Formats: sequence, C-alpha cells, structure tokens
Amino acid sequence: MKDIIFYGIVFLILYLSYVLFVIIRKKKLAQFRYNTYVRYLENVYHLDMNTISIKLLAHIIALANAIIITTTLWAIGITNNLLLKMLLAFAILIPFQLLVYHIIGKTMQIKHKRKED
Repeated sequence: MKDIIFYGIVFLILYLSYVLFVIIRKKKLAQFRYNTYVRYLENVYHLDMNTISIKLLAHIIALANAIIITTTLWAIGITNNLLLKMLLAFAILIPFQLLVYHIIGKTMQIKHKRKED
C-alpha cells in the first residue's frame, strides 16, 4: 500500500509540474508544437497538427510521460543492484515509450479520420 501511494504521488508531481511549467504558460505551449514528441507523432503517424488542439495534445503527452516515468521507477524499485537497475530501466524505458506513443499516434489517427468523414 505504501508503494502505491508513493508512485501515485510521483505520478501527480510529474504531471502537475508539466502542467505548471508547460501547459499553463502560453509561450511554452506555443513552442510545444515543435516538441520532439509532437514532431514524432506528426512525422510517423502523419497527423495534421493544425486540426488537433495543442492543449489537449499537451495534456495527453504529459499524462503519457508521467505514466512512462512512474512505471519505469516502479520496475527498477524491485531490485537492489545498481547495475541491474540501470539495465532494467533502459530495457523498460525505450520499448514502453515506443508503445505508449504508438497508442497515442494510432488513437489520434482514428480520431482525425473520423472528423474528416
């Protein structure tokens, strides 16, 4: 139970810090369109960023990043060996990040195609 509360707090801190430092600030939100995550979604899944709300996309990416980091933190918390933690973090972070952004990209493609029809 203590672990669940800890990871919930970490998740909230990560998400709220993203909201406070990026989403609420208009200048940062305007620059968000040129973010690596947004460009990845735009290039790989051929999304038209002019038709997608950048604020909604920023919230989705903030949630995704918080989930990715919290899940990786949870997974490396299982072991006590530092070398194993580093290898486990690397082995989990990259595939999980690709999986989560694939889900986001496919979902955005489906929503975008429905709006066009």
